[in-house]
Amino acid sequence: MPVVGSSAYNTAGQITSLVRSLLNDSQGNLFTDAVLLPYANSAYRKLQRMLGNAGGGGFIQDDALLVVTAVAQPDTSLQVSITDATASPNQLPTDLLVPLKIWERPNGSTDDFLEMVDLTRHGGLPSRVQDITLSVWEWRADGLYFLGATQDTQIRLRYLKAYPDFTDATSPVLVRNAQEAIAYATAALAGWARGSPLAEKWDDAAADAIEDLISAAVRREQQSGHRRRPFSARSGYTPF
Repeated sequence: MPVVGSSAYNTAGQITSLVRSLLNDSQGNLFTDAVLLPYANSAYRKLQRMLGNAGGGGFIQDDALLVVTAVAQPDTSLQVSITDATASPNQLPTDLLVPLKIWERPNGSTDDFLEMVDLTRHGGLPSRVQDITLSVWEWRADGLYFLGATQDTQIRLRYLKAYPDFTDATSPVLVRNAQEAIAYATAALAGWARGSPLAEKWDDAAADAIEDLISAAVRREQQSGHRRRPFSARSGYTPF
């Protein structure tokens, strides 16, 4: 018997194929991949947010290594930052949603990383002269801010990430076993955009499928799923 390669990940094309079947357009006369991908991406992002908020570990990225350059002249009014605009290779990771923890060590050394103190919800950075270590950090305005240090410092960043959007039918679906949840939500959005009376039913099916995924993700913590508001009770229903 031949060995067949396999993967736990589906593709966007498998999702859109299922959506076409749900919308009675298996031949793709109306709901082509080009039409469905924006809806599928919206559903995919919503699923990621819900799983991430429920504590799904698949969205944690660790060991991103960046360098904070030494300050030229110590000054109590000075702060340094790492943002999307920081020069490569030390800009923020493109898939970062929010940082969780940061460790530091002198750049170029093999010292152990020491955890820094997050002051984001504790009044922000103090005003003090720079030392040889960074020691504290703050997340604001979509950037990491530090007081700076008198030597180049390597930081290790742990953060919550987002998966990339689907770009075509071959794009991987990086949430395992999520094809029904994404397909039902996509069908709800595509149907709703065209006034289909079935949109509410597919929205209900999507909510149930997402709750199943959330229950699996939080089973160890024995958390219960959250009940959703009925589709018809929403005022001004907007895409996911």
